[in-house]
Amino acid sequence: MKVNMVQYYLGVDVGASFIRIGVVGLNGEIIDKVKVPMPQEGDEDTVANIIIKGAKENLGKYLPSVSAVGIGSIGPLDLKAGNVLIAPNLRWRVKRFRLYAPLRRGLGLPVVIGNDAMASVWGEYLFGQGVGRNNVVYITLSTGIGMGVVVDGHLLVGKDGNAHEMGHAVVDIESDLQCGCGGYGHLEAIAGGGNIPRSARWYLEKRYRGQLSELALKVKEGGATTPDLFNGFKNGDPFALEFIDYVLKAIAAGVANTINAYDPEVVILGGSVFLNNVDVIMDGLNRYVKRYVANRMPEITGTRFGDDIGIIGAAALALRVPESLKPFIELQEKELR
Repeated sequence: MKVNMVQYYLGVDVGASFIRIGVVGLNGEIIDKVKVPMPQEGDEDTVANIIIKGAKENLGKYLPSVSAVGIGSIGPLDLKAGNVLIAPNLRWRVKRFRLYAPLRRGLGLPVVIGNDAMASVWGEYLFGQGVGRNNVVYITLSTGIGMGVVVDGHLLVGKDGNAHEMGHAVVDIESDLQCGCGGYGHLEAIAGGGNIPRSARWYLEKRYRGQLSELALKVKEGGATTPDLFNGFKNGDPFALEFIDYVLKAIAAGVANTINAYDPEVVILGGSVFLNNVDVIMDGLNRYVKRYVANRMPEITGTRFGDDIGIIGAAALALRVPESLKPFIELQEKELR
């Protein structure tokens, strides 16, 4: 069978650490994919150029059969223009970049953009743990923390595409640990994978009064990584036991805020921090979420798609365009003309 007799969608997951590009079939299956590191520096068109080059050079044989492109990106977004307004977890000097116009021109295909967690919840709603449910939440615990929400079958978007930045929910009102966005006490500042080493150092200086283990000294010197801290927790290190418990309570509070706000049937978790520490995080959620929740508890589970949920979710936005995104696409097309 010729490739061009099959209908595909291109799904692009733009993260702070990697850009993942995949060819996705009508049932959400990944046909082929490529993963490219996010460069250490770039300009407003760097991300779009990486996507265009990656698609053409690595997945070019499928492009004649690709109907549309879906993008799930770090944010916050300016969805009216189809751009990333500022990405706090991106280590660039200038943290904004364009998506819609350069991709529409460079690939010559319809483009649908949402933030990464918004795309992921749509992918779960169509193909994953959200199938058959009308109220679904997806939370990504990765370099940063994001959330996507479907309520009564409707994808929530907001006026600019940033309706549910739960990573910036305040979960510790007494914290003076500053988030990359400038706020204080935010979930992402405490529990985002890119921030956990800094969060641990802050906790060591401001709140810890226990034994200074070898790991605690490593934290103090700025040499501990996120995996070091989770491994320390698993191995019974006294500092890691206390600090990661604090992180787990913050995550549980964020999940509870989500349950109280949106009353979902299922909360699905993904992202590298979650996927690398599933047992620890699920145990923490099982212990702590109920103490913060007012609504009836939903199912809390992990994605079945692993790291691929970003690609599948992005493609899902293009495969079945949510009604809530269509007005933004019209504005983006108007700007392009």
